Parts: sequence; structure tokens; C-alpha cells
Amino acid sequence: MTDYLQNFLTATWYLIAIPALFGCALSLISHCNKALVVKHFGFLAQVIGGGIGIIIHELSHLIVALLFRHHIQGVALLRIPNYKIEGDTQLGYVQHTWQPSSLYQQSGNFFIGLAPLIGETLSIIALTKLLVPPVFSWWLAIESGNPQADPNGLVWWKLLVWLILLVNISVGGFDLSPADLANSGQGVLSLLVIYLAALVIVTLALSPAAFKATLLAIMIPVYWALGLALAINIATWGLVVMLGKVA
Repeated sequence: MTDYLQNFLTATWYLIAIPALFGCALSLISHCNKALVVKHFGFLAQVIGGGIGIIIHELSHLIVALLFRHHIQGVALLRIPNYKIEGDTQLGYVQHTWQPSSLYQQSGNFFIGLAPLIGETLSIIALTKLLVPPVFSWWLAIESGNPQADPNGLVWWKLLVWLILLVNISVGGFDLSPADLANSGQGVLSLLVIYLAALVIVTLALSPAAFKATLLAIMIPVYWALGLALAINIATWGLVVMLGKVA
């Protein structure tokens, strides 16, 4: 019972609490950034500056919905709202239905609603590993206590592409809509049952120390990606505020 409680606390902190804190901060500041960009530079500026992030946002919803066997009714990965239609502000959408009697499909709502946080984070990790491997190696090395990276391994044009894509993804994709959050709420109870059951299996297979080490090895790149996205959003917010005053 003690091992189960330790694994429960470890999983809840490293797997849920820390990403949730990052996610809340990212969603709030990303929403503020989009509002400021529209205010100072027009509606299309958020599409130009965050279009890739928006596409990944909606694609994440779609992929996770398909994984949980939801029925897809309509998809728009990126769209320009019709100004003639009042209330039409959606930059993209994924319309889906599910069987309320299915525990699997019901629990999927939690992941579908939060899928953009997962998709955007994985995209940042993948781009970092692909375009700037020394940075990715440095992320991993810090956790091991040996933070060494070779800057000679960086290629200037890959670094530039990485930075441009990171800004676009970070600013455009982490803003969770009220519909996203509401959708996640529908799967919380079902997911809780699965979560508690999964921890029983984990406790039988791994000691608390081994579980914590395994979890940290997986989550360290995630924390770095989320932290980087948050830093980019904060910097973007400051830049937009400054340019807005100049304009």
C-alpha cells in the first residue's frame, strides 16, 4: 500500500501537476497574445504568425479522436472565418461524436480536449531533436547531472528554421478553447478509474524509485519543451505590447 501511494504521488506530480501548471500558463498567455495581435495588427496576423500551430492544434484533436474511435463529423485544420456570419471566429475545428456507454470512448474525451498540449509539445521535441540535436542532448544531459553540449554541432540555417517554427507553434497552438476544456471534463471520471487501475499494475512491476526514474527520463524533454514554449509566449507578448505602443 505504501508503494502504491508513493507511485500515486509521483505520477500525480510529474505526469499531471507539472504539465497542468505549464498548460494553464501557456493557454492563458497564448490567448492574450492572439487577442493583442488581432488588436494591433488585424485578424489575419494570428493566422500568419501562428498558422502552423493552429494546424497542429486541430490535427492533434483529430488524431486522438480517431485513436479513441470517435466518429468524425467534420474537420477544418485551418480556416478563415466569414466576417458576414456573426460569431464565426473559429480558426479550425474537429467535430466528433462518441458512445456514452463506452468507457474507452468516454475517457478519450479528456485526451481529445487536451490533445493540442500533447501535440504541440511533441512537435517541439521532434523539431528540436531533428534540427538542433545538441540542444536536445543538452536537455537530456541536465537531468543526468552532466550538462554538456557541443555548439559546433549546430547548423545556422537549421537553428533559424527551428526558431521560426517554435515561435509559430508556441504562439498559435497552445490556446485551449472553452470547448476543449469542456470536452476534457466529460472524460475525467472515466479516466480516473483507468488511472488508478494502471497504477496498481505499475506498482506490481516497478519500485517507487524505479518508477520515478523512468517517469523523469520520459518527462524531462516534455518539461523543457513546455518551458521553452512558455518563454517564447512571454517574449512575444512583450514584443507585441512594445510594437503596439509604437504603432
